[in-house]
Amino acid sequence: MKGERFKRLAELLDERALDALFIAPSSDLKYLTGLDLRQCSRLKGLFVPREGSSFFLCPSLYMEDLRSLEGEIPVVEWKDGEGFQKAFKKGLEISGLEGGIKLAFTKGIEAGDMIDLVEGLDITCANGFTLLSPLRSVKSAEEQALMRKASLMNDRMMEALLTYLRPGLREREIVKFVMNFHESHGGKPRVPGVATGVNSASPHYSGTNDRAVEDQDIVMVDCGGWYDGYSHDMTRTFFIGGVTEEQRKVYEIVLSAQESAEKMARTGSIPAELDAAAREIITRAGYGEAFNHRLGHGIGMDGHEPPYISPSNREPLVEGNCFSIEPGIYLRGRFGVRIENLLMLTSSGTEVINNFPKDLTIL
Repeated sequence: MKGERFKRLAELLDERALDALFIAPSSDLKYLTGLDLRQCSRLKGLFVPREGSSFFLCPSLYMEDLRSLEGEIPVVEWKDGEGFQKAFKKGLEISGLEGGIKLAFTKGIEAGDMIDLVEGLDITCANGFTLLSPLRSVKSAEEQALMRKASLMNDRMMEALLTYLRPGLREREIVKFVMNFHESHGGKPRVPGVATGVNSASPHYSGTNDRAVEDQDIVMVDCGGWYDGYSHDMTRTFFIGGVTEEQRKVYEIVLSAQESAEKMARTGSIPAELDAAAREIITRAGYGEAFNHRLGHGIGMDGHEPPYISPSNREPLVEGNCFSIEPGIYLRGRFGVRIENLLMLTSSGTEVINNFPKDLTIL
């Protein structure tokens, strides 16, 4: 168990005037306890009070998964046929809390389960979805090392991909190559975004077209996943056989926007101002409407988490933050370009943790 994180959570509960937090299987639960449990149809989760004793609510089917909690946190079991509320009431007795409490819920719980859990009890529900963000968004030295390792493996994947890309490949074949690389090196990949030709004009292309790569084509690859529980993420746009004058122009605009925001990013920077700086370059070039998403997102145990590098976020960045800078231009029905790097703010300054080149590449 991670005692310092529990202590900080208690402080956050006090700051928000909350009595307790219920944490279902999620990255929040793993962050606090190391437990990597999957969500399922049976409710389970950790109850952490501001003051008093924690307990873990668990269905009989999954009691074996909680052996690591023995001697540290009481586990309250509920059985099929009995339901979970009776066991939850027993847990409240263990915690020392009675009625009249304000209980926040974080990720991983179904709305129906939350309603059934508190029905008839003197409990006010609160949104705790981002409660742990002030802790999780500040990466420790150990977490920073894991982020570097994950990004290094993504760099190596892109290097291998360059030797594989060629006309005739289908998008699904490129997807399999990316996933196989990470799996064979001990990673846990998410399904990458692989968009070729006209499909690259869709920022979050779903892959349903399964288009084949052609000569004189574009291939956009957005690859993320996990190593040792921490994420990597990077986007590169490649050209097969050649590049048109307009494609080169758009690529250079996106690269200029990406590098300008990257150079501005430091401890104390305002995310909205980084977004505005990149957006201004693209807008001034006449493509403002074609950059239709925020500049970036935080990353850690989740692929997307605070801090978000968006026009609405004016909370200064702090040491320990890790986030993407990824502007793009998407010309509907034609093509798109996006370039994404991850940055980390450390005691030594701003560190770019993707080292794969961003220069325009023709294969």
